[in-house]
This record gives sequence, C-alpha cells and structure tokens, in this order.
Amino acid sequence: MVAKPEREMIVRNRTVLLGIYLSLTILWASSVYADNTLQKGATEWGINGGFGQNFHIHGNVKEDIQFYFLTPFWGKVLKKWEGGGSLAFIAEGFLSHAEQDSKGRHAVGITPLFAYYFKALGKVTLFLEVGAGILYTNLDPEHFGSDFDFTPQGGIGIRYYMANGRFLNLSYRFHHISNANIDSDNRSIDSHFFSIGISFLSMTNNRI
Repeated sequence: MVAKPEREMIVRNRTVLLGIYLSLTILWASSVYADNTLQKGATEWGINGGFGQNFHIHGNVKEDIQFYFLTPFWGKVLKKWEGGGSLAFIAEGFLSHAEQDSKGRHAVGITPLFAYYFKALGKVTLFLEVGAGILYTNLDPEHFGSDFDFTPQGGIGIRYYMANGRFLNLSYRFHHISNANIDSDNRSIDSHFFSIGISFLSMTNNRI
C-alpha cells in the first residue's frame, strides 16, 4: 500500500504534468489559430472556380444563361481592427465560358473588390465582399446592347484555414451585368454565382 505522503506527491506531480500539458496545448492551439488572422500588410493570392445562373426580374434579359468561370485574384489587407475584423482590397480576374440558350459564349473582365473579414471562430472566418468591374462579352440576348459592360456585385462567404497559410474559400455573390446606358439597349443580366477555391497567405508582412 502506498503511504499517504507518497500518494499526495504522486497526485501533485500528475497535477503539475497535466497543467504543463494543458498549457502547451493552449499555446500550440493559439499559434495555429493565429495563422488564421489577417494582419495589416499581409498579401494573399489564389483562384476560385464556380457556376452562375441568371434569374429573371423586371428589366432583365429573357434568355437563360449559365456561367462556368475562373477568378484568379490578388489581395492586400489594408486595416486590422482590435477585436478581430480586417479590411482587404482585392483585384480579381474573370474568365468565363457562358451558355446562352445552349449556345457557347465567353466573358472576360477584371473586378476590384473590398472584403471585410469578421473575427475568426477557430479555423473558420466569415466575410462580406463588394465591388464593381468591367467586362467584355459576346453574349447577345435581345436588348442587351453592348459587348462592353460593367459588373457591380456583392456577396458573402466563409474561409476555412487548412495549414501553412492556405485557405479553402466558399462564397455566394449576386452578379449584375449591364452597360450603364452606353447603348440605347440596356437590359441587364442578373445572376447567382457560387464558387469554391483556394488561397495562399503571404506571411512576409504579417506580424503574428
């Protein structure tokens, strides 16, 4: 039988070891989640791909149009607020095969965006994004008007931190195409865009 003083010493030693283990675990977890924060000056690049389908409201074209697109992008964090939120500027390319009533078309453009990233919850970050770009397309639904168009858009998404500065990104956007009355015909194409992609965060200027 183990004497009482020895039992107390064993319990005390186990308690100390458990405390050290928990402390190291917390420190490790903190360092892992720290990589999920977007600090001012950090840069990021990546590519998303997805599908879009137009819908029909007053002032829209009547034809059905589907988009199969890639959006390579580069971004820079402009501001980081205490408490977690970050604001970033993003320059995004747009490369799309489009189908207008089953006829093949294309669309290419560039979009500057601003994205607001909420405080990370573990490895997950919610974000909002809004921007407006320019687009060249050979889509030609009735009363659409022009090959040169503008693309105001906005959406919501989530980012999942994987490892070593890599993120998995999922997002939804409302996407608008019209020519801002450059042409006398100016019916618009309004669509739901869904995308998935991967991005890489540069830690060079990211003080973590």
